[in-house]
Amino acid sequence: MSTTGGTAASGTESSGNGSSGTKVLISLAAAVIVLWGLGRISSIVGPVFLALILTICVYPLKQRLMARGVPPVLATISTILAVYAMIGALVASLWVSAVQLTKLLPQFAPQIAELRDDLRVFLHDSLGIGDDQVRAIVNSIDLRVLLDTAYNLLGSAMNMGSATVFLLLLIMFMSIDATYFPTILAVVKEKRAPVVEALSNFAKLSRSFMIMTTIFGAIVAALNLALLLILGVPGAGLWALLAFVCGFIPFIGFWISLVPAAIMALLAGGLPTFIGVVAFYGVINSLIQSIIQPKFVSGSVNLNMTLTFLSVIFWSALLGPLGALMAVPLSLLARAILVDSHPESAWLKPFIGDVSESKAMLVAQRAEAKAAKGAKA
Repeated sequence: MSTTGGTAASGTESSGNGSSGTKVLISLAAAVIVLWGLGRISSIVGPVFLALILTICVYPLKQRLMARGVPPVLATISTILAVYAMIGALVASLWVSAVQLTKLLPQFAPQIAELRDDLRVFLHDSLGIGDDQVRAIVNSIDLRVLLDTAYNLLGSAMNMGSATVFLLLLIMFMSIDATYFPTILAVVKEKRAPVVEALSNFAKLSRSFMIMTTIFGAIVAALNLALLLILGVPGAGLWALLAFVCGFIPFIGFWISLVPAAIMALLAGGLPTFIGVVAFYGVINSLIQSIIQPKFVSGSVNLNMTLTFLSVIFWSALLGPLGALMAVPLSLLARAILVDSHPESAWLKPFIGDVSESKAMLVAQRAEAKAAKGAKA
């Protein structure tokens, strides 16, 4: 009898483990299908999420206006116009920069030809690379390729019309619907309190990330603009704007903004100017964007630096450039839905950046070790 009972218990346990394994596989399969679907409609998902983040960022403005007695309709219109002004300024800057770039590149045809000759000599004579490989590398540095890239950028700027209209309409609709968000959340909180708390925390952290990143990006852009103007690098405003936009891409954005500015410095001012730009970017930009800013951002949004870096790679592969720009808010939304809204998943938080308890424990351990060392001495 005992053998029979043990066999039955063992069979029940195996069945339970098999059921749990099946649930895990089903969840993974569902996640893969959802991510695949998001990738297929990335041209829609990206602008929708961007509109959501912008609406979240300006919502406190609406609350403050209403608290001062401004009618809800006027407060909503004011927030919509504020977002429209920001988007309009960014689009106009991109347009002017693209036009400037297409006019700027042809002026450096002689410098590009000289650079190709110097590179050919260096690769062949100094490094001993074969003729075929040298020819392939040198041919990639062609003014026509750079011009094609610039004209493609200009064409993309011209084709932004429909996407911009779509984004502006989304912001308008979301800003209007935001009037009812507090009451909607209050109703839902009665039945799904953890979900509401998770989404509220997501909105607060996303707003904090956007504000801090904008501040750091503006500082970096101003410093870059001053340096490039002093060194006489053409298109200084364009490269400063690029540095500001790339500031929203943790870790990787620094390198994206460095390469074109360094190339233009090399063409316009030669090796000394090139070294000056690279040295300045390497010290100031990397210090701010790769060390100081990630620490502030990761601390304010409770995402560790590893997850922040991986989120950029993941979301850019899934949603393209907007995924890279919105990687941190997207990861915050995923965490809110998958972890924060489920109390039974709270044990995962320390692994993804919430190390408040770990810090307290570490401080206590160090204090104990110090006290023990003092007593022993």
